Amino acid sequence: MAWPMARRGCQTPTYSWCDSYDRTEGRQAVELSRVYGMPPHPWQASILNDWLALDDDGRLLNSLCVLEVPRQNGKTGVCDPRETWGLVKRGEWILHTAQEYQTAKKAFDRLRAKFGDCKNDPRARFPELNRLIDKYTTSANQMVLDLTNGAHIEFRTRGSSTQMGRGGTFDLVVVDEAQDYTDEQDAALSPLNSAAPHGSPQTILMGTVPDPKRVNAGEVFTRLRKMVRESPERGFCMHEWGVPELPDDVGDRDLWFATNPSLGYQLLESALLKDSKSMTAEKFAMEHLGWYPKTIGKVEKPINASAWAKAATSAPPQDGVKVFAVKFSPDGATGCLSVGVRPDVGPGYVEVIRYFTLSDGITWLVNWLSERKDDVAQIVIDGQGNAQNLHDRLIDEGGVPPCEIQRPKTADAVSAFSRIANDVKEGALEHFNQELLNDAATQCTKRKIGSGGGWGFESTDTADACLIESAALAYWGAMTTNKDQRGELLLGW
Repeated sequence: MAWPMARRGCQTPTYSWCDSYDRTEGRQAVELSRVYGMPPHPWQASILNDWLALDDDGRLLNSLCVLEVPRQNGKTGVCDPRETWGLVKRGEWILHTAQEYQTAKKAFDRLRAKFGDCKNDPRARFPELNRLIDKYTTSANQMVLDLTNGAHIEFRTRGSSTQMGRGGTFDLVVVDEAQDYTDEQDAALSPLNSAAPHGSPQTILMGTVPDPKRVNAGEVFTRLRKMVRESPERGFCMHEWGVPELPDDVGDRDLWFATNPSLGYQLLESALLKDSKSMTAEKFAMEHLGWYPKTIGKVEKPINASAWAKAATSAPPQDGVKVFAVKFSPDGATGCLSVGVRPDVGPGYVEVIRYFTLSDGITWLVNWLSERKDDVAQIVIDGQGNAQNLHDRLIDEGGVPPCEIQRPKTADAVSAFSRIANDVKEGALEHFNQELLNDAATQCTKRKIGSGGGWGFESTDTADACLIESAALAYWGAMTTNKDQRGELLLGW
């Protein structure tokens, strides 16, 4: 009796683009992976052919490769053979980044399982690979393998640092978990293979559908996906499995097999059945059917990241009209103290003095501001919870004149927030390049204020709007006050 073959996921992408080519190293990379016990699935082998396609000069055809496939389908099963081939046969310098440490370590461990745990490892499964090892270097967030042929690979987490990766030079940059890849991270990583040592730079982005609630995540991935779909050109390639619209029935198993190429291999039908019952239809469609909600990438950020970066300075003004601003978060859990300066000459300036939680109370803040009441033209206080308390204690305990304290109205706050965004755009403002303030300025989105179309800054999962709103209020105060603390004179009198 002949048993029926198990059903497999569709090996052909629902969308793909790659220009034509005559030669590829993909087939050799697939064979190398098969020899070392990790044979790619047909869909993975097909992608490797495109990733390792060669142009007429023998260089890699595609400098940008985008892979989007639902979760648990085995993106590493494409990337690992590409990296192994690059190391062993091309001698490349490779940077592999992931948002989470465990993801980077999993990819590193997979590679290490082939090469051995150390140089001259007597238990190495493949001695010929082990003999290529020059050294391993590991630290808290970085895992490195150097080979005797000069090849080099680093596995790192991206985190939120905009300095990550600066100074290195690589042939191949892999961006795993690209659904969480931000513009700030891309600005740090994108130039790293501009001078690729072997003359064939390549960047690979692999990910799933970004979470639309994480407004700063997936901005690069979404933009590149849209670019390739709308204007495909030679040098780019893209492979995607997904449905174009939210299905009426996410339990339709034909859709499961159409959008999950590894279903029937390592991906279990029973697992998708479980998730189809426990998840909302929208969430299941994003995670397992590759559905892209139209809201992804539509959230507006008031401050442009590149304009904010250009406004950074290491030389704050030494004199000018000075205003402190304290902003308490809507939930009363955090606060931020900032300073704004209007110098006699040159652009205005903002700096965060302290970002704090309310776990230690505000007595320290009352004391700090009271001690400096003669050195500041105005103190702006805004927010929920402790705002009124701080106002009253500065007057009663700190001896701060009531006229020196400003409680902005809604119209004032709207004016402050729109002014800082405009002046950054026009190059009329400078800041001290502080990482937390940078994150808040460039990652926070708009939130509605009042009924007249006004807006403020909305916190995200990676940035607290309290910082940028505090800076905006300090800047607004410095630019609009009619007092000058240097002589307690009304300006213009």
